[in-house]
Amino acid sequence: MMCIDTVKVRLQSRELASRYKGTWNCFVTTVKQEKFIGLYKGMVGVAGVNALVFGSYTWLMQYQEKYESKDTTIVSEKLPPLRHVLLAGMGAGIITSFVTCPMELVKVQLQNQTQKTSIKGPIDCLNKLYATGGLRYCFKGMLPTTLRELSFGPYFLTYEFICRIMAKSDPNSVNNDIYELSGPKIILAGGSAGIVAWCSTYFADVVKTRIQSEPERYKGFVDCIKSSYRNEGWRIFFRGLTPTILRAFPSNAATFAAYTWTMKLCQSSQLTTVKQHNNDAILL
Repeated sequence: MMCIDTVKVRLQSRELASRYKGTWNCFVTTVKQEKFIGLYKGMVGVAGVNALVFGSYTWLMQYQEKYESKDTTIVSEKLPPLRHVLLAGMGAGIITSFVTCPMELVKVQLQNQTQKTSIKGPIDCLNKLYATGGLRYCFKGMLPTTLRELSFGPYFLTYEFICRIMAKSDPNSVNNDIYELSGPKIILAGGSAGIVAWCSTYFADVVKTRIQSEPERYKGFVDCIKSSYRNEGWRIFFRGLTPTILRAFPSNAATFAAYTWTMKLCQSSQLTTVKQHNNDAILL
């Protein structure tokens, strides 16, 4: 479903949006002119970004728990308060934005190419951007990128909230402090979290795309908002939302399913190691 991201970016772009009649027309036209490979431009490092997001989120959750317990050696088995989930998600988004901003800049530049150009790929694109304006130029659109990444707050909050609601009727839950949900429920919670997250900061994603597709056109975040609203009205800030929502549910459902499965696998491996260590100690 990552291929739909190219459709979203082109519908958000000031120069390209007028070429398409809608989501489906943009999809079909892109495939006709550039084949299916044209839908995957700039899709490098997505897995790495997801790993950074979930890693940062887990670390921030653990930090908040240890800070409130006032004992760094204690890790509670109870569910953390939802405010911790929200803050950890937003914090993870801020941390990730320093990596995603240059990646998104390259991705948008590549996705807005409808014909063959002198740019050979992501590395070549980044080198050309650096040659144009140095390191600072590679972080064009940093503010809207950071605002967009704050959506990881609602993202994790929605997922955790839905999981806890469903856990109330789950026989595997114990006083709502420990719960284990089935695959379909995780998919539902993860997909819903993706939709809520995108809707919460979608306007910032539109502004980010416009700034990064034409780095020299706008003076900054506010100037892009004013110019876009003056020329195209308020609807511009929701352009491309349909393909985004279509992509959000399956992609984020798969992300959370993979994350949950990986965490269970790691926990199971750790438990096996601890049991083996205890058995060895008893034998000694």
